[in-house]
Amino acid sequence: MCILPQTVIQYSGPIISTQALVQRGSVVLVSYPFTDPSTAKVRPALVVTSNLLLPQVEDVLCLFISSAIPGALLPTDFVWEPSHPAFPATGLRLRSVFRTHKLALLHQSLVLRKLGELEETLMGGIDSRLQIALGLPILP
Repeated sequence: MCILPQTVIQYSGPIISTQALVQRGSVVLVSYPFTDPSTAKVRPALVVTSNLLLPQVEDVLCLFISSAIPGALLPTDFVWEPSHPAFPATGLRLRSVFRTHKLALLHQSLVLRKLGELEETLMGGIDSRLQIALGLPILP
């Protein structure tokens, strides 16, 4: 058995039930663990769990979103510009990178609130980068 140290998370917003609101493509605020699982921070994330599974499971698969754009992007990174007409619908405030190689399976209770949605056509860009990150064959 592994006992993790208690993590203090600073978040003062409302905590909501996520089961009815969160779907694949939702941009959410989560208590996101770092590589060292003893620490976490409230961060934006993108839900990538299938909508078919969400009502049946207690966990949600999320990928990391950051406004700190690395100097050298990976082929699995998806940069989202505020100038895109669909950017406001995400609820993000700054130019952001979706890091598809940084995934976390989190209990739905760690989803603090929904910020917005990534439109379906842009999820195609995320999906192609997830294929690369996970080593899945790219189908025509």
